[in-house]
Amino acid sequence: MIVGRVAALWRYPVKSMLGERVERAWLGPNGIEGDRVWALRDAETGRLLSAKKVSRLLTARSRTSGREVQIELPTGEALDAGDPAAGKVIGGWLGRDVELVLADGGTERPVIENEQGTFRGRAGGFFDSSVVHFVTTSTLGRLAELQPGGVFDARRFRPNVVLETLEPGFVEEEWVGSTLELGGALIEITKPCSRCVMTTHAQEDLPVDRDVLRTVRDHNDEHAGIYGIVREAESISLGDEALLG
Repeated sequence: MIVGRVAALWRYPVKSMLGERVERAWLGPNGIEGDRVWALRDAETGRLLSAKKVSRLLTARSRTSGREVQIELPTGEALDAGDPAAGKVIGGWLGRDVELVLADGGTERPVIENEQGTFRGRAGGFFDSSVVHFVTTSTLGRLAELQPGGVFDARRFRPNVVLETLEPGFVEEEWVGSTLELGGALIEITKPCSRCVMTTHAQEDLPVDRDVLRTVRDHNDEHAGIYGIVREAESISLGDEALLG
């Protein structure tokens, strides 16, 4: 059954920084290739930084260039994530001692900072939870209906895949436990995505908006979007049909 089409694909090469839209991507066991492969780690505590606590990270951008990841700070400085000096420059901008670290694919779950303390992320990389994250246009539209005047832009939710869907409401939550096929890739939908303060922060032309999270909490038990695990790898592209199995 066709439940939607791919309307946007996003990759975030450095955790918690702005990412990049792509037209095509390889979707494998670690999600979209190149997604969240770098992160900033506090040199003193060893904890990963997150925009949940350090919202300034959302004013920096990361993008891929060939095999490299480039970072653009709001100061105008351009950095190569693989440059040993990059962490010092970013630390100077943030006012704390940090280092850029590359995901190693190991079994240890990283400790990540958030607004209430810390939590354990997914082993092997720098994901908070599952490696693929979907949001539908139906969910975004329903939230806009519930909070007229609010701007429920997909960027606030930092999905990997935005699906254009026709059915009204929080449709993707009905897919939990099913398999979604995109361009030949098979994704097991595992759970709804619980939302946090990240959705309220300013980024690009989007202002601070506390009502975004309040609306999600009041009307859908903090959920907006779904997580998945890749069961069969394949490339996916804009316009691909989303088939529910």
